[in-house]
Amino acid sequence: MSELTEAHTTPVSVPTAVVGMAGRFPGAGSVAGLWEMLLRGAEAVRQFSPEELAAAGVSAERAAADTHVPYGADLADADLFDAEFFGITPRDARLMDPQHRVFLTCAWQAVEDAGLAPDDQDNVGVWAASSLSTYLLYHVLRSAEHVDGTMTYPVLLGNDKDFLATRVAYKLGLRGPALTVQTACSSSLTAVHLACRALAAGDVDAALAGGVSITLPQTAGYDYQEGGILSRDGHCRVFDAESAGTVKGNGCGVVVLKRLADAERDGDRIYAVIRGSALNNDGSAKIGFTAPGTAGQKEVIRRALAVSGVPSGDIGYVETHGTGTAVGDPLELSSLAAAHRDAGGPASGCLIGSAKANLGHLDAAAGVTGLIKAALALHHQTVPPQINIGDLNPFLQLDRSPYDVPRAAVRYTEEPLRAAAVSSFGIGGTNAHCVLGRAPQRGQRPADAQAGPYPIVLSAKDDEALRRYARALRDRLTKAPGTSPEDLAYTLCTGRSRFPVRHSFRAADLSEVIAGLDALLAGTPHSEPPEATAWPLPPAHKISLPGHPLREERHWIEPDTSRPVPHAPPTGELHGVHPSVPANPWAGTDGGGDDGVLERVLAVLATHLGLDAVAPGDDYHDLGGDSMLAVEIVSVFREKFGVTLDIDAFGQLRTAGRIADAIRSALVGDSRGSGLVTVREGDEPPLFLVHPAGGTNLLYFKLAECSRSSVPLTALSFPSAAEGQPATLRGLAARYLERIRTVRPRGPYRLGGYSFGGNVAFEMALQLQAAGERVEQLVMLDTHVPESYVGGRLDTQGFEDAFAVLAQQSELLHGVDLTVLRQEGFLTVWQANHNWLKSYYPDHRFEGDIHLLYAEEPEPEELLDALHINARDKSLWQEHITGRLQVQKVPGHHFSMFDDGERITALAAAFDRAVSGEGER
Repeated sequence: MSELTEAHTTPVSVPTAVVGMAGRFPGAGSVAGLWEMLLRGAEAVRQFSPEELAAAGVSAERAAADTHVPYGADLADADLFDAEFFGITPRDARLMDPQHRVFLTCAWQAVEDAGLAPDDQDNVGVWAASSLSTYLLYHVLRSAEHVDGTMTYPVLLGNDKDFLATRVAYKLGLRGPALTVQTACSSSLTAVHLACRALAAGDVDAALAGGVSITLPQTAGYDYQEGGILSRDGHCRVFDAESAGTVKGNGCGVVVLKRLADAERDGDRIYAVIRGSALNNDGSAKIGFTAPGTAGQKEVIRRALAVSGVPSGDIGYVETHGTGTAVGDPLELSSLAAAHRDAGGPASGCLIGSAKANLGHLDAAAGVTGLIKAALALHHQTVPPQINIGDLNPFLQLDRSPYDVPRAAVRYTEEPLRAAAVSSFGIGGTNAHCVLGRAPQRGQRPADAQAGPYPIVLSAKDDEALRRYARALRDRLTKAPGTSPEDLAYTLCTGRSRFPVRHSFRAADLSEVIAGLDALLAGTPHSEPPEATAWPLPPAHKISLPGHPLREERHWIEPDTSRPVPHAPPTGELHGVHPSVPANPWAGTDGGGDDGVLERVLAVLATHLGLDAVAPGDDYHDLGGDSMLAVEIVSVFREKFGVTLDIDAFGQLRTAGRIADAIRSALVGDSRGSGLVTVREGDEPPLFLVHPAGGTNLLYFKLAECSRSSVPLTALSFPSAAEGQPATLRGLAARYLERIRTVRPRGPYRLGGYSFGGNVAFEMALQLQAAGERVEQLVMLDTHVPESYVGGRLDTQGFEDAFAVLAQQSELLHGVDLTVLRQEGFLTVWQANHNWLKSYYPDHRFEGDIHLLYAEEPEPEELLDALHINARDKSLWQEHITGRLQVQKVPGHHFSMFDDGERITALAAAFDRAVSGEGER
């Protein structure tokens, strides 16, 4: 039996369309920039200045060495990222490997380029690859903040390859498979192959595939080693007689793939069609682990051709792996020629090239970058020139082969470029090859196609972004006066995510579109109602449009090799606080004397929020803090001060000055609390909100931030261990009524709660009415009816299992160390509350109305099963009241309705209507 492993392929009976692409490359910030650079034969590899070498940590002695090569292809603005757009805190953005940030950004831009709205897609997968996290090794772990090498959960989540694909799926709301793929240099083309297989098998309806590689420091150059793969002169000279190796490049590429039939049905713009792909490994049939295997390369090309159904004579261009090594290039070309010869030979004069000469070797992003180049060659019917070519490498024997190297751009004006191919071979022997065909011609519009006007729908995260987008769209249309208004409207209606800030109008032609945009920019717009903006016609053609504006800012941790020396307060540096957090200029200004409490609080907040300094009066939530980060901070306070600060109290205190005062009170033994937390102040009677099953009220603070109502909100905290806990839900309701009566002895009362909190509020209302009090309002946020809890309780292990499922379903728990939540008692409280529900059923009906905010999407069945909750229509609350059940549907499901962006905004608006007495049956 041959030691060569058999190629693993799937017959691609369903061709795969490349419908979107995005990327950032050395010398080019976009795919369009890459294509322009390739066409003019530009080289992004450059020589680094002495200043750049020094900034990268290269010593003068090393820089002057004969073996040091001060060249590379760096990626501009790798430190920039729009953390706010993706809902990532500044602190987490700083900890995150720029590979993850850049890939997430490019994935979003590829989705926009494809006209793929994640809101409307149920089954989109992600296959992603990245290089080693040198940001972790040379920045995070060499910073004063993390110099002890502790691998905290946020550091791990931000830098481990395992979370590259899943973070994209989470942030973009993609519910298909999300896999990180690692096969060294061939990783991203392997990712493309796996995505094609999933599409062909029907596992997904669309797929994102790609890779990213950013090696830091980018401007250090490298040390040349005789016989290595890196070039002696700092240039990659693929196919050249002087070829001596490659150069490291940095970049990212992502493609969006769909089944061809689906893409044509949806009117997608198609760059090219992947007709077949194959994947294998060399096995041991080569001279060494890192050496290329000619038999494996030949076999993977042969199999890809076989499954593609494309005649080898149609292939007019091959984007080779092409690293520019004197031995590797001839071996690759001999394998290519042998595979083509067995299949009947390529087209006469078949062109070969490699983008590594322009960009350097992009490692995990190299394969997808080659795919993008080949797809664009088919799309534009042009093959770019191969640069750094003088005399050809004689070992290629091109004079006796059908291949040619283009020294100038070749444009196909008579006979078309019908097909192209891409190779990517990884160190370790994993080989990938794809065969591409040109896209089919778009169908003509029917003669009786309906004329305008068409709905022009714009949406953005905020008003400023909406105006920036309108301006960018206007500029694009001015430069493309032939744009079809129908195609424009279709792309905007069906190919863009729906953000909270929206504007729409109707236009019959391009002049009316521009007039509508001008009106918006002038501040005098006329907007159509949302229900009038759905696409009312058969599919048109999707076209390239500007993407949502991003506001990128620097998020970076600089390395600091000096180990911090801690000092005791109050001499300026705090025990346990690293010098990477500057001495806070606000320390000592709170009137708390010289005890150092405020300074330590300020340092903890600054560290966790990723800020240089925090003022005593700065609001924690305004600085970007969220509820789950608060859990970590409270845990740190307990470690540093030896006191427990209630999580709800933390949400109420909000500023460092107030937190410091609360810690001082706890230190001297005054830790008394009323159990009532002011979420929003006001003059009228408050709405008392009962916490959900987890026992904290942080979600209500989040809701209040998006709410425009002036109704005061007061939340009830779960009883502390010192207070003693009741044995039943009725006992809990009675305890909460005792608290409420300390601030409001008589009614009327207003009650509400999310999930479990709504059940407790209902029992509180029953007890108040039994005491002769009036309950004028009862608001429930997606609260299950009592019938849902009929059934057995869960033991501790059952709750552990359910907790793991909850962590997957709730956005608030993503990226949070679940161990910390357990330590804070979240699991224990949740289990107690859930079991109380299991033994509770109302003993009579409530004499009044209920305002129910009802999540539109069903809850995840796996979580309902894990918790032994019976799925029941929540409108059954009508059976438990004598009044009216007023229902408002809100986007999302039970655990996603509080998600940042459109969902929390819609929830807050519905909440405002409910507390104001509005609503609908």
